[in-house]
Amino acid sequence: MNILPLNNVNLQFNKKIKIFHSDGGGEFFNSKLTSHFHTPCIIHQISCPYTPEQTGIVERRHRIIRELGMTMLFHSGVPLFLWVEAFTTAVHLLNRLPSSTLNSETPYFKMHGSHQDYSSLCVFGSKCFPYTWDTRGHKFDPKTVLCVFIGYSTEHKGYKCYHPPSKKILVSHHVVFDETMFPYKPSTTIQPSSHTFKIFDIWIPHIA
Repeated sequence: MNILPLNNVNLQFNKKIKIFHSDGGGEFFNSKLTSHFHTPCIIHQISCPYTPEQTGIVERRHRIIRELGMTMLFHSGVPLFLWVEAFTTAVHLLNRLPSSTLNSETPYFKMHGSHQDYSSLCVFGSKCFPYTWDTRGHKFDPKTVLCVFIGYSTEHKGYKCYHPPSKKILVSHHVVFDETMFPYKPSTTIQPSSHTFKIFDIWIPHIA
């Protein structure tokens, strides 16, 4: 289990963690995490056994992330072994959706004090062509390869593109997208019309 230094929260957001509430699962209730909380005097509260309602907000959020992630996988035809990428993308989107508990603001705005540029959002699982000039083995190699868009990099300001033949994930800021085509569903093409609205990665027909 990788644990980020707690002072990162203070440095990045000028906030201090006072209480950490979780269930009694082994990923939370262990000597490593306990010692991590001990130095800054963070109180670790644990819910009672077989009482998921004590962590109801987290349980509901987990369900929303799982359902959104699986929806994107089924919609795009992306294989299940890339489920982590789909769920990570689901979290990325949810953090940028308005929330009624935040007075219709987004979690991203509450954390950073600025709004996200929504023009950077793309359809999960769609066809994409990342710029691969710097990784070419020969000057006559192509400048790009056909990939599948699988999310956003947390370490870079760029997109994560999966290259099925090599099974590699390429990260690039310069990517050309074809959001109407899905490589894992070659017979599926979405043709937007004047009666169609695009909401993130799902085309929803407008019913008059």
